Amino acid sequence: MDFNTGLAAMPSREGEPARSSGPKALTTRLATLEALLKETDQRLSDFTAREADRILRRVHERIALSPAHVVTVIAGATGSGKSSLFNALIRYDLAPVGAIRPTTTTGTACVWDARNAGDVQALLDRIGVAEENRVMRGTLLNGTNRRSEPELAPLVLIDLPDHDSAVRAHRDETDRATAAADLLLFVTDPQKYADAAWHERYLTHLSHHQETLVVVLNKSDELAAADARACVGDLRGMLAESGLNRVPVVLTSTRTGEGLHQLRELIATRVRHKPAALLRSEADVDRAATLIAAELTPRDGRNPETLTPEAKSATLLALGDSTSLQAMSDLIDGTYRRRAALVTGWPLRHATRTLISRVRGGAEARYAPWTGAVDSEPEPPPIQHDDVVHAVAESVDQVAEALPPLWAKEMRNIGNRCVKSLSDTLDTTLSGTEVGPRLVPRWWTAVQVLHWMLLTAALVGIGGAVAYAASGGGKDSTLPDTSPIPFPILVALVALAAGALLDLICRPAASRAATRLRARVSERMTDRVHSAAERLLFAPLVAEHERYVRARTLTQGLVRNTGERGVPPSGGGQGQPSI
Repeated sequence: MDFNTGLAAMPSREGEPARSSGPKALTTRLATLEALLKETDQRLSDFTAREADRILRRVHERIALSPAHVVTVIAGATGSGKSSLFNALIRYDLAPVGAIRPTTTTGTACVWDARNAGDVQALLDRIGVAEENRVMRGTLLNGTNRRSEPELAPLVLIDLPDHDSAVRAHRDETDRATAAADLLLFVTDPQKYADAAWHERYLTHLSHHQETLVVVLNKSDELAAADARACVGDLRGMLAESGLNRVPVVLTSTRTGEGLHQLRELIATRVRHKPAALLRSEADVDRAATLIAAELTPRDGRNPETLTPEAKSATLLALGDSTSLQAMSDLIDGTYRRRAALVTGWPLRHATRTLISRVRGGAEARYAPWTGAVDSEPEPPPIQHDDVVHAVAESVDQVAEALPPLWAKEMRNIGNRCVKSLSDTLDTTLSGTEVGPRLVPRWWTAVQVLHWMLLTAALVGIGGAVAYAASGGGKDSTLPDTSPIPFPILVALVALAAGALLDLICRPAASRAATRLRARVSERMTDRVHSAAERLLFAPLVAEHERYVRARTLTQGLVRNTGERGVPPSGGGQGQPSI
């Protein structure tokens, strides 16, 4: 039988406690728990993750394995009268009885209704009851598989080994059975009811399972009536201190029969309403939800916030500082101006400055515009790794400071992973940024050609002026008469003046072009830095925060107001089974 079929086979539970809401509600809660475990993967403590996963698997298996039966286990310490109580309930001396030494070395199961015995075999296999220790109650009464006590037909009663046995296998079997039981009868006696062992190992771990738990104070015949009542009151007080104030306490004696009828009626009521398997499953889900909710509680009661626009802006500004955007912009601006001055500058000015620097001497101060490596580019400033680490840490801390420890740790893991990838990305971004223009702008070429044309005209004019003077004034010259200044000298003067004027005009033009280039490159670099930060830092942090919010929302929808206090450790003690 699969899980959905098992749920469908469970009867409706008229008169059941109000906190249970039926098979459909359990299906919804299980789906929510599965989604919650996916959202919290690697973000819960190992104990909580294992416990929640165990609970989920146990509920699926229990509902799929004979959900119509009510598995009731009798657990207790050595000599508490478990086996005697088991025999009294089935009205047959099946289990061996011992007052001091443990006589129950393995579980014994009694199935009330033989007609449905086949359905319960897989469940008993899962619990670990050996096949030879399974009996039909009808065969014990008269040797025939007849139906006995119809009101208890779904009951499967199991007598367990002592939970305080020195044999590990006995304790493990008890742990396995109590974890799978639909109804748990814990038997104690006036001498052992205050022992810390069974309180700490079992009872304090069952605060979410009060509706599936009954405590039996056996051997009441050994006490006077007043002493027995005092023991019951004391036991109830101890249970209340453990958060088990709704657990019934039944005073019994297998010798006098006291309380046996009351206990049978209590079991019959649970069986008659048939909510036991569902109640236990819902209680298990309650426990898982409460465990997870405890680990999702924000620190200091603050509400964790996602990254604010102000925090993003501060981080981007810090990342900009780490990439030395200002220094990079200055480098681009200076490189452009230097190259523009080299290409568009007046050659005569370059020659004059070169001559002056050579006369003054000193290799460092020498002006050599044409011998420099025009096509080489300065190296961009390196990434400041420490600044990247600090910027990332600031963003992570804002998101992680109010989160639970494991979620905050995951946030910091994201930050640690981001630092290297972000540094590499930013370094690639900077190294791929062109400090100078890829191609010489066309206006540079036009100005350079014009400069050389003017210089050529000036040289021709100077040469013409020399020839003009050598010919005695050029009375027979065909050149235009531009007296009082000879035409060749006028050409040279105009060419020199035009070159100087063009040089003066090009300087502010180059400065404006450098400013525009600086702005474009800075904007492009800023966009790349922002894109890298958004992809590698902000998006993962926001996604993790949204994951936490989804997990908390699922948890709040899963946790019910059960009235239990706190979240105890795992039920079933040290050897909690995965059943």
